[in-house]
Amino acid sequence: MKKVYLLMALCLLSAAGFAQVLRQAVGEKTNLANESGQVISPHTKGGGDIIWQSTFDWANPADPRGWTLPEGWEIKDNSDLGNLWVWVKDSIKGRWTNEKAPSWFLSPADGFIAVPMDAYNYRDGIATDNPSDTYIMTSSINCSGASSVVLKINQYYRFCCENNNTGHLELMVTNDDGGHWAAYDVSYGIGHNTFTPLKYRSPEINISDVAAGMANVRIKIYFHEVPSYFWAIDDLTLSEAYKNDLVLEDSWPEVNFGFDNPIGHTNFIPISQMGMNSPVAGKIGDYRFKGALLNSGVDDAEDAKVKVQVLKNGSEVFTGNSPESTIWTIERDTLEVADQFSPDGYGDYRFNITAASANGEDKPVNNTATYSFTVNDSLFQRSDMSAESGTYTGVWADGNTAGDFLAVRYDIQSACEVNSISAFVYSFTPSINPTFQFVLLKYMPEDDTFAELITSDVIMMDSSKLGWITLPLIKDGESEFLEPGEYYAAWRAWADNGAVGMRLGWDMNDRAEFTGYSLIYLGAVTTWYGSDKLPLLGLNLNSAGGPTESPVTFNVDMTKHIVSGEFKPGTDFVDVAGSFNNWTGSDHLVDPDGDGIYSITIGGLPVSKIIEYKYRINGDWNTSEYPAGGANRKYTVRYWNVLNDTYNSGKTTGFPSTLLASGFRVYPNPTSGAFTVEITNEVASDFVITLTSIQGQVLYQNKVAKAINHKENISSELSKGMYFVTINNGQELRVQKLIVQ
Repeated sequence: MKKVYLLMALCLLSAAGFAQVLRQAVGEKTNLANESGQVISPHTKGGGDIIWQSTFDWANPADPRGWTLPEGWEIKDNSDLGNLWVWVKDSIKGRWTNEKAPSWFLSPADGFIAVPMDAYNYRDGIATDNPSDTYIMTSSINCSGASSVVLKINQYYRFCCENNNTGHLELMVTNDDGGHWAAYDVSYGIGHNTFTPLKYRSPEINISDVAAGMANVRIKIYFHEVPSYFWAIDDLTLSEAYKNDLVLEDSWPEVNFGFDNPIGHTNFIPISQMGMNSPVAGKIGDYRFKGALLNSGVDDAEDAKVKVQVLKNGSEVFTGNSPESTIWTIERDTLEVADQFSPDGYGDYRFNITAASANGEDKPVNNTATYSFTVNDSLFQRSDMSAESGTYTGVWADGNTAGDFLAVRYDIQSACEVNSISAFVYSFTPSINPTFQFVLLKYMPEDDTFAELITSDVIMMDSSKLGWITLPLIKDGESEFLEPGEYYAAWRAWADNGAVGMRLGWDMNDRAEFTGYSLIYLGAVTTWYGSDKLPLLGLNLNSAGGPTESPVTFNVDMTKHIVSGEFKPGTDFVDVAGSFNNWTGSDHLVDPDGDGIYSITIGGLPVSKIIEYKYRINGDWNTSEYPAGGANRKYTVRYWNVLNDTYNSGKTTGFPSTLLASGFRVYPNPTSGAFTVEITNEVASDFVITLTSIQGQVLYQNKVAKAINHKENISSELSKGMYFVTINNGQELRVQKLIVQ
């Protein structure tokens, strides 16, 4: 079993380094909940219960800044430039930044903290390039009664242009007033210009070995070496670990593609390039699976293993397990599934990779990862179809010059003919008149060079070419016929003033360890480099035989609009109108199980083609999603298609609604457990009172009929922490935060 120990480092801060400190004197510690976070009197807890938390509710109208740093907390800029952590109520602003709190912040309405480096490096219209070097540190937290401690945050970041991709966003923990620190990197190796990927938005770190049983724990949030963009934090929580919490920290579905084995994950593989014996071992197209497991629970994870399930067009075709391993608490192990999977014929394949143990699981939400790929007739593409951001050569020194390339490697295993290259054009600058072409390159190992084999025409860029575009390659009767070897689908661009002027889509889900499959060429220095970004560039082979039509299942979540009264089940209906039905609308979507998710399956849609669509209420374009000519939804049809959408992204502003309550009080707040909910309505109304935990668990619910004034006392054995009290009349929902001491 592989063990990974915590990095413990001495904190070397000299007296001269304490410039630009914003600090509150430490007063007498209390057990009262206040803006500095909830300090809970020591006792043994478990099962995810809250020990301490801060939602950064720091507003103070009496303070000239509008907020006050709580007692015992400290903010410092080591560079003495005033580039400090600040409290933010609305948006993070700067030269290139205007970002509101993201949807995964649980309590954005009461504020959050951020470092706006874009603002700091553009003061008074003067651009600078000073790197961040600032931290914010909590007051002392008493964890002496805790047998385990898990640190949780919600974070939102984008950073550029540091010298490397690790260690710039750190959570640091001390139990001896800074004599020693444990450091935890929460930047996770993410590269330049990247907004927070889904899997890194809410990290949880088991810090039991430095915090459990300790009476003087402090958390430092340290942002360093980054000159651009921002880092924002909300909802900092310390909680007891769950008894059984095995986490799938990372996972790897890796395909055998012969010349290098494996090459990571590839989203689209032509059937003609699979199934033959690999020159290395096994067969081309075979997949193997690995998972990195962390035992974040209190108990040892006995007989821990990685399980994999493979679905083909929705039906299970393969299951496999790794050897078993006992993983001690706060320890890690990486396990590989014993059997490999060989795809069988055309289809959409989905891999579900799961961490499991003999102990069961108290928190299954962090146990599974899902990947998919398609075996088709002609498309060879490493990336998926969605562009999370854009990329070009401008992030490199000497980049963004006319003639620069982006290129993605494809290993041809069987002789074939190539027809075209496809790419996703993310953005461009019209004023400098960019032009571009696609180029098929072949790597020549005998002299380590790249030969231009065949190209498309040179095309003038305009707005009609944004998104996916396919250009045919100019065939000469010879160059389009490919023998086995190493090829690259490439994009080359020019613009006025010797620039590039365009960006291609960037698949940010690609793994960094396989970045050798993505290259850039810098025309200014005539040199090729490996890239850490996968552009959306694919090859199209001259091949046919796969299915040409496929059904698509549309699922749309209407629950937000049901709650707001904008959609009334049994009276209203929802349909889907799109390019596939001439925008006339479909049959009504149905919700047979009453869960608020409406569905329809529409057959005969063209495979590999992009469809556009919108959902509508009652067939009325005035109630369609994204009204007033807004963007359509887009989807590329595959062999197996199940879409899970939310109506209008959950926005419920299109219809008038009834005032829920003129008065809504929850008191006493904070409370020791018993509290009163008091509601005053304008007219007699039905409503539901609900008490939920910060994790979303419903702890209490009461349906009240036709009430104008309502008061009820609620007494519950609640652990100390933050909860939410909501009232809902089917048209509106209101929420108040409740603190239990």
